[in-house]
Amino acid sequence: MLNTIETVLQKLKFLTLVLTTSAIYFSCTDMDSIHEEYLNGETIYAGQLDTLNIRPGFYRAQLEGYTQFLGTSNQLIIEFNGETQLFPIGDNLSDIFSVIIEDLEEGSYEFTVSTQDPNGNLSVSQVVAGSVVGDEFVMDQDAREVLDFSFESEGDYVNFYGNAESEYVIYTLIDYENEEDEIVNDTVFYEDNRLKLINFKPLGNMLTTSVIQSGLNGIDSIVLDPLQYTLPELPYAELNKDFIRLVNMPSDNPGTFNGANPTEYLFDGDGSSDGTDTSTYHSGPNSIPHHFTVDLGVKTDLRKLKLNLVDPTINPSNNPTQVQIWGRDNLNFAETSSSSESEFISASWQLLYEGEIDGLNEDTHSFILPPASSLMRYIRYRVTGSVGGESAQLTELTFYGENTEAIELDRTEFQLVNMPSDNPGNFYNAEPALYLWDNNSFWSGDSNGYHSGENSVPGHFTIDLGLTTQLAKAKIHYRPTSSYAGNNPTQIEIWGRENIENAETLPVFESSGNSVTSEAVLTSEFENAGWQLITSQAINGSGSDFAEFDIPAGPMSRYIRIRFVSTVEGSACQFIEMSFDGMGAFPPN
Repeated sequence: MLNTIETVLQKLKFLTLVLTTSAIYFSCTDMDSIHEEYLNGETIYAGQLDTLNIRPGFYRAQLEGYTQFLGTSNQLIIEFNGETQLFPIGDNLSDIFSVIIEDLEEGSYEFTVSTQDPNGNLSVSQVVAGSVVGDEFVMDQDAREVLDFSFESEGDYVNFYGNAESEYVIYTLIDYENEEDEIVNDTVFYEDNRLKLINFKPLGNMLTTSVIQSGLNGIDSIVLDPLQYTLPELPYAELNKDFIRLVNMPSDNPGTFNGANPTEYLFDGDGSSDGTDTSTYHSGPNSIPHHFTVDLGVKTDLRKLKLNLVDPTINPSNNPTQVQIWGRDNLNFAETSSSSESEFISASWQLLYEGEIDGLNEDTHSFILPPASSLMRYIRYRVTGSVGGESAQLTELTFYGENTEAIELDRTEFQLVNMPSDNPGNFYNAEPALYLWDNNSFWSGDSNGYHSGENSVPGHFTIDLGLTTQLAKAKIHYRPTSSYAGNNPTQIEIWGRENIENAETLPVFESSGNSVTSEAVLTSEFENAGWQLITSQAINGSGSDFAEFDIPAGPMSRYIRIRFVSTVEGSACQFIEMSFDGMGAFPPN
């Protein structure tokens, strides 16, 4: 029995040993399987770019990524469409590393990106999508277009449509002609809607060239086909310098220092200077501030001035740095005892503009004036500073105005000349010298005006306007039709001359049987004597009491002849009142 028990115990010990050995074996086998992949060596991954991005280009693309996790990787591998491109990664990297993938077709792409370090280790691959633009994309893009032009107190502008139709336009190049027939280059950027035009040439050429980006966040700039525009007419125009003169009021600085001759040269259309004083306005030493007065010869809303200065490379010391422009529509009580600004205000001069000039570097300077409350005829140009601080010069002065009108000529200066061939108009006790321009057009009898007498049509009489002008308008009153219209004119001619030397004309005499009759002066005699026909007007003398008409631009005249060619009844001619408007008003020397 004992032996049996021992035998069982021995078998149990053996079985325990076998089970323990088996457990140890199987435990070791499981542990080996866990570490099996490391038993042959550890796998090492190269550093990689982070936050990859593809930026579109024109038939190319740019890959970029952050470098904070790049480590020692020195090669970039990009795979797409079965193609592999390698790019070296250098030292001294910035925060972002980028490469250009060239020669791509237009379209969408998926790029597989990895990096490799000097030991041949590769990074985990990354896939990034992107696109490439080409001719088809460019053809679909719209250039930025001009909306309109505006003329404002701050200047003249070209205005553009917004960016909705041109979302990829990043800037637009502007090339336009200026008044000097030069090409001005400027740029309108994406955020801008307008551009100020400087001294642009009316009806000149303007070219706009838009430059687009190669898609959102694109890397390339692509030039679109240019657009051609014609610059607009300005609402204001250069005033005719033939009508402009210096007034030379007592407080004015005449500008004649050192032989300067502004009367001849300041409005001659030539703004150049050879550095001499003769062809300029020169105020002389110790003359800051100073002013001078200009008669524009017209009434206008002054909108722009252009100053031609002395070439600063020759001598900028007399170029102005601060100026004021003052205006008035007449000179009644306009004089000041000095160039004091407070006196200008007290004398009812209106300040139209005040500004600075870079006289040290500019040889021309233009500025825009805001619209005034009324039309101006007289301008005072006042200098309050110059480069040298002692005196100031100008080589040319140009004015631009809007709503320009002729000026009404002063009737108190009109006189009848009574040349030998004139019809004096004093028949039936008429007194034209007293009543023909007394500003009273009411008819109260034959004595209240001009009466040619019977059998005197055609005829003429001569008027001294008292100044030289270019006639622009005439208003002529005659006998009211409610009284008698037979002596009212139906055709009038106006002839002009600047002087009356050798200006007389003789009537033509014809014989009829044993008698000699006197005929009217023929128009050929007017022409032979140097008279110039200014206008010929048909008048409805039987249907109205007055005629008002515009006169086309013609010669400058001081003396005019009114020739009544025909009347309603054809025998006599009567006038009650006359007034004239002209461009320019130059008193006799």
